[in-house]
Amino acid sequence: MEKWLEKNPKFRNLSPIEYLFKRLATLYPKRWSEQFRTNEELEDWKLCWAEEMADRGITFEEVKSGIERCIDLYNWPPSFPEFLKACRPSLDYEAAFYEAIEQMKKRNNGEKDNWSNPAIYWAAVKLGNDIMNTIYLNVKVRWKTALDDAIHKVHEGILPHDVPIRHVPLPPPRNSKRMSQVAIRELTKIKEILSRKPECRKNTEVGLKPLSENFSAAIGNMVKTN
Repeated sequence: MEKWLEKNPKFRNLSPIEYLFKRLATLYPKRWSEQFRTNEELEDWKLCWAEEMADRGITFEEVKSGIERCIDLYNWPPSFPEFLKACRPSLDYEAAFYEAIEQMKKRNNGEKDNWSNPAIYWAAVKLGNDIMNTIYLNVKVRWKTALDDAIHKVHEGILPHDVPIRHVPLPPPRNSKRMSQVAIRELTKIKEILSRKPECRKNTEVGLKPLSENFSAAIGNMVKTN
């Protein structure tokens, strides 16, 4: 419930519930404010609506859509049950399926996607490429099961209430046919270092014992001394 009561910069530093009530007061001048006889009563309404929003897992996107539907549906300010119906009209599984196809295409093409309900996104993720490669009738039962499951999990907080932002991958580096002069110089230095003879090999070539033989002799002398 806290997210509905805490101030949020997305809502002009108002809490989401304050912003919602302010929008309804603007859309329904006087009719909205006349419902509250005292400021205490207004605060009680805010608290009640915030609790109900949280309990039902209502998202900010659903509220935005609900406000738009209220304008078309109601001449008078909505009660909470009426507002809830505006936020979540009767679910059309087929319409949700085609929304998933459209938004997933946008997402895959790097375009901005816009989901009416995060559960539709999570259901689409669960079905994967199947929703892009078949018709609705072929996955109708699976889609309904996936969407119902996603709605439940979003409501319970098992799945996030927000659709994750798509991170566009960086383009692969372009191949350059011409090496920079700096790279050539560095490669030349490495080649020279690798071509040098190891110190122990030089010592052997000039008549000195390799380091391993000198080390063994030193150990033998230590044993004799003791």
